[in-house]
Amino acid sequence: MRFTSHLSLRRTLLQTTLGCFLLFTSSCNRGIAPGVLRFSHFWSEPTQRAAMDSLLAGFHREHPELPIEVTELSWADGKTKLMAGFNSETAPDVLELGSDWVAQFSSSWVLMQLDSETVILPRFSNAPAYSLPSGIWEDHHFAVPWLLDTRVIFINDDLLKKSSDTSYGSYRSHGTDAWDWQKMQSFAEADNRQHLAGIGVNGPDQHRLYKKFLPYIWSNGGELFDSVGHPTMYSPQNIEALRFYVDQLNYGEMETQKNLDDAFVRGTLGEWFSGSWLLPQLAKVPFHWHTEVFPGNDGHAGESFAGGEYLAINAKSAMKHEAALFLEYITRPENELAFARQVNEYPADVKSQSDTFYLHRREGSVFTAQLAHARMTPVIPQWLDVEAIIEDEVSKALYKKETPEEAIASMQRRTLARMTNDE
Repeated sequence: MRFTSHLSLRRTLLQTTLGCFLLFTSSCNRGIAPGVLRFSHFWSEPTQRAAMDSLLAGFHREHPELPIEVTELSWADGKTKLMAGFNSETAPDVLELGSDWVAQFSSSWVLMQLDSETVILPRFSNAPAYSLPSGIWEDHHFAVPWLLDTRVIFINDDLLKKSSDTSYGSYRSHGTDAWDWQKMQSFAEADNRQHLAGIGVNGPDQHRLYKKFLPYIWSNGGELFDSVGHPTMYSPQNIEALRFYVDQLNYGEMETQKNLDDAFVRGTLGEWFSGSWLLPQLAKVPFHWHTEVFPGNDGHAGESFAGGEYLAINAKSAMKHEAALFLEYITRPENELAFARQVNEYPADVKSQSDTFYLHRREGSVFTAQLAHARMTPVIPQWLDVEAIIEDEVSKALYKKETPEEAIASMQRRTLARMTNDE
């Protein structure tokens, strides 16, 4: 789903140095060496950098005639730097984008359409269906799904057993068929009766809170927008989802994602909705734990949040052919898988997600199963603004400044106003 009105976002992205953007002059391209492919990415930590160096070395062996200039970006300001690069005609030839950013760039027509790039087209058919819309605008492909990840429920088994919850053994013997919101709540309440934090509740936390809350909406049969892009936030399903989320404070602990991650690793938190980045730390803990897929409610399937990294080509690149070859190489299933394994993410290629590395690692089968039942954010250029509205209203409900119904109603009104102002 998407909104057809995106003029103000396009103005935001393109308004500065417009003359430079429209005219390919030497001053606009100062410092750009001819014949060098420029690539910007976000993998700057030491182990990530080593994985990227290995990936680039493989491409160089295949194309020794094509030098690559690499720029490392940070998630804190990388998007701003990319936008500034497009405005000044210095944007890289190939760039990495977060899944919730792509629409803002593709709707501004600064990315190259990939529909006719035969070396890249197979990547779209190999990716999960839910990952494709983020890279599509006006029925054209502008970005390739590269890496994916999701979140699951982590459970501290030792804490739960100490709570003497009689349903625990029954639940574990019957498997995930019995796993729903009520069971998740009963486990948290049992831990809480032992004066423990039963469940982690992500509070105000920019760009993170919405990822924890949206699965409650989706897993309760709710939606944010209808099929033509009109906000549908004010619904019984969404009000119920927010009420359940807020009620978890009665037997849980509200904190930021980082602090709740740390609490679970310390063994002081009973349940927590988090990602695979916790697995290396949990490999060293002295307590027993396991994971479950995010549960559904009232007969609805549980759906988690899926995040993704995408690759795109600058529409004004002087090296489009070379850029397409580079995209084909780093998204080639075997290369994508090797990189994903090293950086603890999942490849976008569906077959590679069932690689023995993932299935044999601790809780790997749960994450793989969750990836089949996950969703991404709506494909709208205004998403970052809508995201901020959602997080603000959920925060107000958590702090009892609004009831869940009032917060959802305000979320609907503010989102509609934001969309109306953009028409």
